[in-house]
Amino acid sequence: MSALLAGCLSRSDSLAPIISITNPKDGATRTTENLIISGYALDDEGIAAIRVNGHDLLTNETYQGEQGNKLIFFRFQSQVLGEGTLNSMIEAEDVSGRVSQLPYSLQIDTTAPTLELAVLPLSGGRLRVEGVAKDNNTVASVQVGEVSLQFIPSGEYPFALDIETTGSDVVVVRDSAGNETVRSLQ
Repeated sequence: MSALLAGCLSRSDSLAPIISITNPKDGATRTTENLIISGYALDDEGIAAIRVNGHDLLTNETYQGEQGNKLIFFRFQSQVLGEGTLNSMIEAEDVSGRVSQLPYSLQIDTTAPTLELAVLPLSGGRLRVEGVAKDNNTVASVQVGEVSLQFIPSGEYPFALDIETTGSDVVVVRDSAGNETVRSLQ
């Protein structure tokens, strides 16, 4: 009878590993500068392998002693050849041989936004700054001197404002990938 009950109490591995990418999120737009993809793999029995495009991260010295853990945080850099879509297949295999796959996609943008700028001197040390910021994806922020402009991110943003000059003012335009263009108001 106890052998029968023991069979009821034992369980086999019934869950495949869970894979999650925490940064940058799937489908995000990023520049290649400092591009590190990070995430975790989780399994109730333990992780035996984490593969990115067939390469097992757990064979790397960085992850020595991690194999078999139920939760493993991982990071990797992908070979980026230029602008476009970076596709990766991430797999996690548990100690029982169950495999989960996570297709991962990232938009790579290496093109800085453009800036058309006109600066007109006004009286009292003020400047009238007019311009148009444009990007092949999304203009995310525009800062003129000490003033951060508020707007809904879009592919093009026209702006005009008067500012007090400090003598070293610049306009900084950033796109959604983190690329930036900086221009002096002098």
